[in-house]
Amino acid sequence: MLLTFLAAATGTAVEQSDMQGARLEAGEICYSILAGGKPVGTTRQIITPREENGFPVWDIVVHQRAGGGAFDMRDHFVLVRDTMLPLRMESARGRERSERGWHRVNITYSDNRIKGTKETAAGVTPFDVPLSDPVWDGNLWGAAFAALPLAEGGRYEIPFWQYDKGFGSFTVRVVGTEDVETPDGTLSAWIVEAGDQPEALLRYQIARSPRKELGYRSARGAQQIDKGCD
Repeated sequence: MLLTFLAAATGTAVEQSDMQGARLEAGEICYSILAGGKPVGTTRQIITPREENGFPVWDIVVHQRAGGGAFDMRDHFVLVRDTMLPLRMESARGRERSERGWHRVNITYSDNRIKGTKETAAGVTPFDVPLSDPVWDGNLWGAAFAALPLAEGGRYEIPFWQYDKGFGSFTVRVVGTEDVETPDGTLSAWIVEAGDQPEALLRYQIARSPRKELGYRSARGAQQIDKGCD
């Protein structure tokens, strides 16, 4: 399986091993979720290196809360550390089954199959999806983009599977650089347009070193790195 890298001049194809989790930095990052330029919630992301059966993995938790807790979703990913390919994914949204949008998702990835369930108030939907080639998990955005071999003018397509959307592809393109003020000082960042809808991409700021998402902007809202989560 190749991760297609559409270089502006050469169209060079980059093998999946160039999606390197080693580019990421372990630790906790907090972000403010913004709507109309005002904070409405937080995202806490925790990236932890560990071993599973002697094999190096990234353990990544992304926990979003907004509207005073009216929206509460926690995604948990276990990924092959070098390629970011998923092994397992769990998603919990809401606390009470009666809440709008409540769900519990459990997904397991293997070389040739995706299996799992999505439970909602209406019942349980099983998944058993055959795979001919590896895919990345469609719920993990910023950290996955940060693991790419980002370079000036780079254009990438990342195949994914997501429990609501099925198979798809992330479009990722590097459009420039800028200095970004963060709680840790000024960092040089790639400006990356990315998303699963080429006509409505988000504009990400991804620090060049250490490699991490600093935030994004879109017509629907924004997220920016902050000192800490409440």
